Amino acid sequence: MFPNQNTSILSLLKNIKWGSILDGTSKTLGVINQAIPVIYQVKPIINNAKTMFNIAKIINTPQEEANQKQATTIQTNTNNSPIFYI
Repeated sequence: MFPNQNTSILSLLKNIKWGSILDGTSKTLGVINQAIPVIYQVKPIINNAKTMFNIAKIINTPQEEANQKQATTIQTNTNNSPIFYI
């Protein structure tokens, strides 16, 4: 290294305001500590919203399609053969 670079690096380190860096870090950590609980509280709301959209989609389907789906499930469940559990 050149002698001028060593002195310039040392002068840069002396000119850093460590108090302002620590204040900024402290404020950032404070915001993070407040945001983490909010994230844990909002996550179930978002998951429930997805479920609500699925329910709304089912409710808004035409009645004819719902009747056809019920008819196919009834037809498939009318098997009169015995069930053997081994």
